[in-house]
Amino acid sequence: MIFNKTSRIILISIVIFLLSLTQNCVTYQYFGTVEYSSFLAFLFGWLHFGGGGFYEGCIWLANPLYFIGLFLLYKNKKSISFFLLFISSIVALSFLGFENLTMTKSGRTAPIMELNAGYFLWLIAILSAAFFSIYLKIKNFEIETINRNGL
Repeated sequence: MIFNKTSRIILISIVIFLLSLTQNCVTYQYFGTVEYSSFLAFLFGWLHFGGGGFYEGCIWLANPLYFIGLFLLYKNKKSISFFLLFISSIVALSFLGFENLTMTKSGRTAPIMELNAGYFLWLIAILSAAFFSIYLKIKNFEIETINRNGL
């Protein structure tokens, strides 16, 4: 089976994303040092919305935005995929500014000690898809401009 450039980039991004799930994403201090699995963060990150960690839950929203963006990129919907992947990138990058994680509904927090390979691989997967969608958007704009001007 021959893949076009878009399919290959999407596949590479998904492979990096899946690789990120095999690593720990963050180390924090909460009654001892805890290394949190990326896989668990992916599966249960949405629970933060109900568990007192609204902002952590918002970070998790980068995942559905990423997958919807990839799907739309595959379907050649460049404008909307660009928008979703760009928002997903900003949301994913915003986690770099976190100093603490909310652990309970009462607001108890745990300081983040270190961001691990799982987070950075996840970030690379999202950013690579976003940059590729930007590339396609620019390339598509150039082609439309050339066709419109008859060059």
